[in-house]
Amino acid sequence: MSREKISSIIQRRKPFAKNIIDAKNSLDKILEQFIRLKGICSSALSDDSLTSERETVSEIFRRFNARKADELQAGMTNIHRRLSRDTLNIAVIGLARQGKSRLLQTITGLSPDVIPDSNGLVCTGVRSDIINDPDATETFAYVNFLSEEEFITNTVGKYFRELQKHKPGIEPPENITEFRYCQLPDKETFRTENIEDETRMRNYIGELRKLQAHLLEYQPYLGTGRSAKIPESEIRRYVIQNDPETGEEYHRHMAVESVEIHCKFPNQEVGALRLIDLPGLGDTRLGDTERMIEALADQVDLVFFVTMPRSTGEDVFSGDINLYSQARRALGRKLPIERWSFWVINHNTSSENMKQCQDFEQTLKSKDIHVAKTIIADCTNEDEVATRLIDEALSFLEANIERNDKEYAASLQEMMNQVVKNLNDVLSEAKGVFADDKSFEKDSELLDRLFDALLDELIDGLVGSVEPESFLGRRKNEPCTELREQFNNTLEGEEKAADDGKIGSITPEVVRKMVRRAGSPESAYANLMHQLRTELSGKMQQELDETLERVVLVPMKRELCKVLAENGKLGMYFHAKDEGILKEIIAFIEDGKKDLMPAVLDGLKKLDEATISCQNRIQPLIREALNLLDPMKEESRQRRAILTDAEGIYTSLIEIYRDTLATLRESLDREEIYSEPNEFAFATADNFVEDLVRRDSGASSLNVIKIDTQWRALYRYIRGEIWPEEFGNSQARTEAFAKISGPLSTVLTLCSNMNFNFSSQGV
Repeated sequence: MSREKISSIIQRRKPFAKNIIDAKNSLDKILEQFIRLKGICSSALSDDSLTSERETVSEIFRRFNARKADELQAGMTNIHRRLSRDTLNIAVIGLARQGKSRLLQTITGLSPDVIPDSNGLVCTGVRSDIINDPDATETFAYVNFLSEEEFITNTVGKYFRELQKHKPGIEPPENITEFRYCQLPDKETFRTENIEDETRMRNYIGELRKLQAHLLEYQPYLGTGRSAKIPESEIRRYVIQNDPETGEEYHRHMAVESVEIHCKFPNQEVGALRLIDLPGLGDTRLGDTERMIEALADQVDLVFFVTMPRSTGEDVFSGDINLYSQARRALGRKLPIERWSFWVINHNTSSENMKQCQDFEQTLKSKDIHVAKTIIADCTNEDEVATRLIDEALSFLEANIERNDKEYAASLQEMMNQVVKNLNDVLSEAKGVFADDKSFEKDSELLDRLFDALLDELIDGLVGSVEPESFLGRRKNEPCTELREQFNNTLEGEEKAADDGKIGSITPEVVRKMVRRAGSPESAYANLMHQLRTELSGKMQQELDETLERVVLVPMKRELCKVLAENGKLGMYFHAKDEGILKEIIAFIEDGKKDLMPAVLDGLKKLDEATISCQNRIQPLIREALNLLDPMKEESRQRRAILTDAEGIYTSLIEIYRDTLATLRESLDREEIYSEPNEFAFATADNFVEDLVRRDSGASSLNVIKIDTQWRALYRYIRGEIWPEEFGNSQARTEAFAKISGPLSTVLTLCSNMNFNFSSQGV
């Protein structure tokens, strides 16, 4: 039944794990957006005029408890791992020489070579995870090595920090090389204020000397990560210091963070069980307690404290009390240790200590040591361990693990609520920095007066740009001589090419290939005429359109944009040159302001997107003049020569191409054609002025914003740049808040939507 119990417990945890990770993902998103918001605030409030606001907001943000948020994120990650595990984890801890390793050997069937005990061996501080693997045909392990940084900080550094408490001048090494060559304090002459500390410090110096003396032997393993499979015969080299048979010293363990051992437990009904063999507390290796607490905090479902009372009748050791206190600190009030621990009292049949075991059990309570169960069992007896300990532990977990998980989660739920509330309060206070921004109201009278004067200048400029004596007004009835010149230049270029025997992309070789591919001279001739017609038509339209854009449309847009930039002073805020200012104004309005100035935006976009082409008036004349190159037209068939070979086809094409160019020249020699482009430009400009100046959008509906109100809204946003002396500071403040308000609202909304209550979910 053990296998089924473990499987059931593991599966019942999965939905709870999913709810936890969903809540963490939402929390992560909130904190990511908060970090982004802080960056935006730093940038938006960088102006010297906003020093006060910048310092105030920074001070408010510092009231968010980022350390608690980090602790919460780590806690949620850890509980998710706890609930997502595919094994139940039981930690076995105890002082040296109490039977902890013998108990592990009994459960796992492993030998002292793999799980070193204190009988003739010096235990190390290496943590070993022992996993029941029913499919394992042999015992093997993976070794996890420390990084160089972890070794220097968490191993070597711990010793130096302890020594510094008594000798502040001792500086810890910063890297492996420094440690290799550093001068260690003299062990024999090291003095402290009391003998107890002095003995402990001398032991630490001795440990440092060992680490330094054998550095070259274990250094190659530091930073190598996780090793490949290690056979059972090699495991001892990574977990123990001395070979029990040969006395050979091993030093690889100094680079080891932990070992993960896979084996088949003798009792196959145990199922997916992981035993965590924590370092034998009481040995001299510094950091054993810290490693134990780190493991207990999140990786363990049940703890076995192991003690073996002496037959001499000694009372509860002070070490036992200290061990319990350290373990109790692992989760603190998140999950009291008495809810998830057994005290295993090791009955040593060889020394007949049963009475002492019973006395020890009674004494525990008087020492204020509370656990879920106390169990007296012979740690070397497989039957007793299986029935009194393992079966009892699994039954306990089946009945209580759901409660424990919920209680652990409840503490994180409370912490999450506190973190989110703390952040929400901070953000609300930050928003309040700008909530009393009455710049619009305070500046209203002055802004209205300045804007009215500027609007008169803008209207005068725009209306003047389309009056008869204006640049555009004078050009309205003038022919576009540049377009005529371009047309003539294009024709002259084609005529000269034809005189030189060149017509578009068609060459004698192209004609020969076409004849072969088409199957007859007549078919080839028709295909080539189509090709010539398409090429000439496309070239004429492209070159004429480019000319119209350059000499008609762009000057018209620049003329109007000059008025916007100078009369309307918009060039003081939007710095693009010439007609480029249109795109900047449009982008500015579309960024959350288009509902305030829809008509202004529409008029600007119409001008920006206006195009001009010869396609409507000139292109039909061009197409008509190209009928000679259309094999389907009657005039083309009448001119067609008797075609016998490629050379005759090419000669005929050149002749008809020349005639086509002559027809084009005659067809487009019309004065009215070249007057139309400037008329179009003027009409486009006049429509723009009509839209943005003359039209009163509010005459027909109260729901439509008057055009001058729309212009006023635009200048209200940029007043600081247009009138810097009057509005510079308030404008900077308004612009900063405009950049901040969106991201700030986003984080506030995320906080209000953070309503996970994962502690109430079933597991």
